[in-house]
Order: sequence, then C-alpha cells, then structure tokens
Amino acid sequence: MLLRGPVECAEQRAALDPRAVLDQLAFADFVSRGEFDRHLRRMRPHYRRLRDVLVGALRERLPDLRPTGVSAGLHVMTDLPADLDEAAVVEAAARRGLGVYGLRPYWTAGAGAGGLVFGYGALSEQAVTAGVDLLADTIAEVRTR
Repeated sequence: MLLRGPVECAEQRAALDPRAVLDQLAFADFVSRGEFDRHLRRMRPHYRRLRDVLVGALRERLPDLRPTGVSAGLHVMTDLPADLDEAAVVEAAARRGLGVYGLRPYWTAGAGAGGLVFGYGALSEQAVTAGVDLLADTIAEVRTR
C-alpha cells in the first residue's frame, strides 16, 4: 500500500534510494524560498545569448541546417538536407570529439527525417562557435566521401 502524505512519501522514497531524499528536500527548500525563480530569471538571458550565438553560427557556417521547433529550452534541433546521412554525420562528429546527436533515436513511430540535436546549456559562446566550425568541417568531409 502506498501512503500519500509528504512524510510517508519521503519515507517510501528513502527506502528505495536514501540519497535522493536529501536532494529532493534541498530542492524543495530552494523552490519554497523563491531561489529557483530568481535563478531562472538570472539564467534566461544567458541561455538566450547562447542560443542566438548557436543559431547565428549555424546560419553563417551551415546554412542548410535550419533550426526547427520553438526557441525554448537548452537544445536546438535542425533537419539535415537529403544529401547527408544522419548516422554518418553523428559518427564523424564523434570521432572529432564533438557531441552532436541524431534525431532518429527520438522518433516514436516509424522513421522520421534525419536531423541533429545541439545541446548548448553548459557551453561558453566560444565553445559554441568552435563547435559549429568543427561541425562544418566534419560535414564537408562527410559530403566528399
């Protein structure tokens, strides 16, 4: 039987993984004191700048990789042009130490179009532009094969 009160839930969670309870209690305190809202207000402009740098670098160096979806979150998705194989691009990028991921593993039904997912939340502006430069070289190499 599962109990529904906060104390009972914490006790049940502790029985499953006692380390997680401390994290959850600390986060609950962070939220209840308004610190999480302050953190989000402080970080939104930073992440927006990073996204703008990424989208600008893609537009300049890889114009055929157009961002799709909404401009929110910490990832940008792009479709791949028909002449690029997603697996080949992802594999070639990984060989160069570049963390770019394909969209195909995220499709739930059938095979969708190839594309890439770029995570930028933990990067600097310089790392974003250097990464796009490296990806442009990688894609040029894949295209010449």
